[in-house]
Amino acid sequence: MKFSILRILQILVIKKLNIHGSILDVGSKKSISNVTNYILNKDHIVYLDNFSNNPNDLNINLEIYPHNMNCTFDNIFLMNVLEHIYNYQNCLNNCYSLLSKGGLFFGSTPFIFAIHPSPNDYHRYSEQSLKKSLEIAGFKNIEIKVLAGGVGICFYSLISILFLITSTLSSGTPCLFTPPWRFSAITV
Repeated sequence: MKFSILRILQILVIKKLNIHGSILDVGSKKSISNVTNYILNKDHIVYLDNFSNNPNDLNINLEIYPHNMNCTFDNIFLMNVLEHIYNYQNCLNNCYSLLSKGGLFFGSTPFIFAIHPSPNDYHRYSEQSLKKSLEIAGFKNIEIKVLAGGVGICFYSLISILFLITSTLSSGTPCLFTPPWRFSAITV
């Protein structure tokens, strides 16, 4: 299976996490490319996706708050989803309400990244924006880390520009390129 640079970096971070207890993977269905497959101590993973047809998956609209679920999870992952949610504050509020007291919330969202509908792409977040939105939802002990920055951004941008030039020369049509992203680990 081929992975993007983003997915490889996320998997490397996920493998280092010390996770115990139940896990809710928000905005995801079970698949071989899912980063939660790489959690070393996964006890129980539940998937939450508004578009899933799998009866084992939770199906709620993340943009509507409050939800009507009566369960909580020890760990919640929100990987590459937040930029696709128009009412993202409601999504974060829902995640907080689904998290057990003392639970851990992990997320990843792009910062400098091409528009990529799935089905829509609405937002990019600065570190300050993420922190403020997480605080409003109720999260504490917020830690935001950049997955690739500085030299990594320059290197990835150079590769992307070279890809843009070569794809344009070979096809005559310019292609969008996708520079780096952010990773945030948030504890409650």
